[in-house]
Amino acid sequence: MVSEKAARVAGALAKIMPNTGGPRSSRRELYAHVIDSILLYGAPIWRCATETQAYIRQAEAVYRRACLRVISGRPHISYDATYVIAGVPPLALLADERARIYQRHPEDVKEEERRESLSKWQDHWDRASKGRWTHRLIPNIAEWVERGHGEVNYYLTQLLSRHGYFKSHSQRYDNTLSALCPAYLTTIEDAEHMFFHCPRFYEERERLQQVLQEEIEPENIVRLMLETASNWMAVASFAQSVVTRLRQKTQEE
Repeated sequence: MVSEKAARVAGALAKIMPNTGGPRSSRRELYAHVIDSILLYGAPIWRCATETQAYIRQAEAVYRRACLRVISGRPHISYDATYVIAGVPPLALLADERARIYQRHPEDVKEEERRESLSKWQDHWDRASKGRWTHRLIPNIAEWVERGHGEVNYYLTQLLSRHGYFKSHSQRYDNTLSALCPAYLTTIEDAEHMFFHCPRFYEERERLQQVLQEEIEPENIVRLMLETASNWMAVASFAQSVVTRLRQKTQEE
């Protein structure tokens, strides 16, 4: 079965794409396209096969694994958020796009059909029930996907997905843990608190805001990242600093 072949390839690629280190995200995305090429071979036929829900689930699961490797993300990140952070359309949209191109034939329709896919993807993203934190940061898919700079990594993904070394996240899997921030005992320790408000990272946050020349908040941080490559690097460095300290604290506990 096609998805079984893709799963074997995904497993092999995972071995050369650890969450930390390894290829940068743009190179990882090229590897992920190997998976979607296998899954979408003969897209018009695949499109018919989407009537079989079992096939959809199996194919999407393999595809999502590849996309998680692109962003060095944790397995609990929602499908919708994973695709947006990776900048890769959902598999069903890609299959539909390939089928439309096949039916029209001319090469110059590819860009037009990609625009159609982006529009459908945006509509789905706006209506999705999951990944709402990521939507708050990345409301406009086209601006994110078509950016001219910036690599996503293990640290940025924790900012963009809200899945990481945060007590609120850990408590979901161990309810004996407290979700409260040890520095601010009336506040839940989640991604928003840690990156945007927690006094433990006041100095790092101030340095970042001096570079960006604007106070950061969830609604503007991605816009600032997209403005310049130096802004992107500054936010990435800030995210790495926060996540590294949180990871060290977790390992000590």
